[in-house]
Amino acid sequence: MENNIRKLLGRRIKEIRQSKNITQQQLAELIDIDQRSLSAIECGTNFPTKNLIKIANALNIELKELFDYQHFEFDDNEKIQQIYSIIKKMNSHDLNIIYRLVKMMV
Repeated sequence: MENNIRKLLGRRIKEIRQSKNITQQQLAELIDIDQRSLSAIECGTNFPTKNLIKIANALNIELKELFDYQHFEFDDNEKIQQIYSIIKKMNSHDLNIIYRLVKMMV
């Protein structure tokens, strides 16, 4: 379980870093660690216990956002089932909004 959390957290840090167009080297410098240590964090080898707050601050996010990695825990079929179960509960107005959003994406 602990290994899985390290991997999910590492993937989430990498996802946020890349979305902000920050290189590993840049983030490593911002939090005052070497690039190899950051790489180990992103690969899930190391847990960034002492650097969690520094990472969140450097990425300009709230600490809790680092742990928003549920989307990594499901394969595509599970995601489809999750989406379907949410959509089934929507009212007609919200369903139309979702429909238009999805149509714009494809």
